[in-house]
Amino acid sequence: MIITRVLSAILLIVYLISDTSVNLSYAQKEPGQAAKEQYPKGYFMFPIQPGRQASLSGGFGDLRTNHFHAGLDIRTGAVEGYNVYAAADGYVSRIRVMRGGYGNVLYITHPNGYTTVYGHLKNYNPAIEEYLRRREYSQKVWEIELIPGPNELKVKKGEIVAISGNTGASGGPHLHFEIRDALENAINPMKFGFPEIQDSQAPIIERVILKTLNAYSRVNGEFGRVSIAPKRTGSGEYVLPNIVKAQGIIGLELNTYDRSQTSPFRMGITQLEVEVDGKSTYKLNLEKMPFDVSKDINVHIDYDISQTNGVRIQKCYVADGNRISIYETDKNKGKIFVSDNQLHSVYVKVKDTYGNTSVLTFSIQGEAPKLQESETGIPLAEESNYTGNISTSITENTLAVRAKNTKAPFAILQNKGVPTKVPLSYVGNKEAVYLYDLNRGIADFAQVDNSSSLIGIKKEILPQLGQVYTEPHLRIDFNNALYDTLYLTTSASGTRLTINTEKIPLKDLMTVLWTPSGISMSPKTGVYDINNGRSFLGGVWVGSAIQFKTRRLGNFQLITDNEAPSIRPARLDSNYLSFVISDNLSGIKSFNCFVNSEWVLMDYEYKNGRIWSIKLNEDQTYSGDLKLEVVDNVGNLGTYQVNLEEYIKQQQLQKSKKKHAPVRRKPGSGSKSKKSRRR
Repeated sequence: MIITRVLSAILLIVYLISDTSVNLSYAQKEPGQAAKEQYPKGYFMFPIQPGRQASLSGGFGDLRTNHFHAGLDIRTGAVEGYNVYAAADGYVSRIRVMRGGYGNVLYITHPNGYTTVYGHLKNYNPAIEEYLRRREYSQKVWEIELIPGPNELKVKKGEIVAISGNTGASGGPHLHFEIRDALENAINPMKFGFPEIQDSQAPIIERVILKTLNAYSRVNGEFGRVSIAPKRTGSGEYVLPNIVKAQGIIGLELNTYDRSQTSPFRMGITQLEVEVDGKSTYKLNLEKMPFDVSKDINVHIDYDISQTNGVRIQKCYVADGNRISIYETDKNKGKIFVSDNQLHSVYVKVKDTYGNTSVLTFSIQGEAPKLQESETGIPLAEESNYTGNISTSITENTLAVRAKNTKAPFAILQNKGVPTKVPLSYVGNKEAVYLYDLNRGIADFAQVDNSSSLIGIKKEILPQLGQVYTEPHLRIDFNNALYDTLYLTTSASGTRLTINTEKIPLKDLMTVLWTPSGISMSPKTGVYDINNGRSFLGGVWVGSAIQFKTRRLGNFQLITDNEAPSIRPARLDSNYLSFVISDNLSGIKSFNCFVNSEWVLMDYEYKNGRIWSIKLNEDQTYSGDLKLEVVDNVGNLGTYQVNLEEYIKQQQLQKSKKKHAPVRRKPGSGSKSKKSRRR
């Protein structure tokens, strides 16, 4: 990927130098230029059904799984086959075919330094299609990435370059359209002034969350999150129904999204500003997004909530490890500090690209933490004899120990036998809560009177050090995977391994070397992520240990796959070959089709498992012996072989038999006498 981008950049520079009509004011930022960039409105035409009002299923900056949405998803009425037009003069600078992602995707570089991207295409225009297919046949591959030169595939504005489709990781037929600058930043396409897109509706603020960010903070007297549904008081105006009581360092989070009159879908907002007591604390401006940090969306949102219930709540503060440069904040990075007993006003403004605005206002009453005995009915006591269950959890750098119906004034934490007394922090819902700042040291064991719980923190892993953790049967190399400090917990039993929880995000791959018990080395045995369903990670056996890489924490399992992929012919004739292929465990890795030992290009739609032949020349026909080989991710081979002439004859014979077969009547369904019919 890096090599591809470097090569594309070099070709772009050559193209810009060679084209004397280039307006460099759009390709680079001059010293002293205003921070607010100006985009060439009217330069690009709408790429599909130009001149007609468009409906979007996705907008720029939408909060997606592991990334910000980098463009527009333009709806095509749930059908494929619309013409896709070059948005401006330029040349095809990149062609890519892949099973996931954008599927069939096309990149066009323009004289002003921008590149437009067209994704999920069904196919390309004849010139591009021929260029692609010849190279696929030459390299005997289906998935491919090509970087044509500036003079190979030139296009004119309005020229048909492709047909819309549903390829790749697409949830339905549509065109994905992007505009990128010369530095590979994705730019909000709506900044370029497409009249086909209309939006006059203000964003919606659905939920407000106030979250404690350390052990000494409280919201409404408690540690954790408080979720509040705002009350709508007018068009684009929201308030919280009650004053929020808080103390310490507080994080504001919002569930907010945009709507338009032409689409039923929720889309992202592009601007957000927070003011506390009239002073700006946080600004978000989603005008452009660098691709290399788009995955940092997982610290832009509340990742814990997204993994728990699928809702993406965005933080109105910059979390540790967040590298995205779309914010302006105060010295506290947008976190709200409440250290007095005063009333503080909070003003939140949310905008979409067209300036439609919604406003939220509420108040925070500063309040020092205190025990609320009357709320729980549990009088505090110097001594108790608690024997109930206790639970522990870690949030950020805070360890919380919770015990129901106890009178104990403190909990005991231990780290390698060294005890630390932690006083009762507060009680709520008949539950005593003891909070401990892990910056003071880690803990592996908690005790409240006669009840105890294993916390299991093995080590504090700091993100900037790229630490390696080892124990007798496990080694974890964190590389550059951590956003923030990780309080490492691990457990292994048989074929299962757990590393912390899937609710903690990683920004890159970490490497795990694991020696499992009760299972011997097998090339057909690999590691699967089993957090949500089952996802193949693979791995390489090193003696009795297996080494694998993962971008997620949580639960892993070793599973053996001895079953070959299944192959079912769908249509085989002299002009067209198609099959349905599937694999129940590790998944399809590759497939190759041969007719009379000659390789045949097969296209693939992984969402329904269908593969089909693509001819190099239209007058090409298929005859003779066919062989299809399908390999899964652990090397199991599925094979289908047939003589095409014999297969076609058998199919014709079966059709003939069905056509001339007598129709069997059900018992009692024959003709009745006139007498019986009269009854």
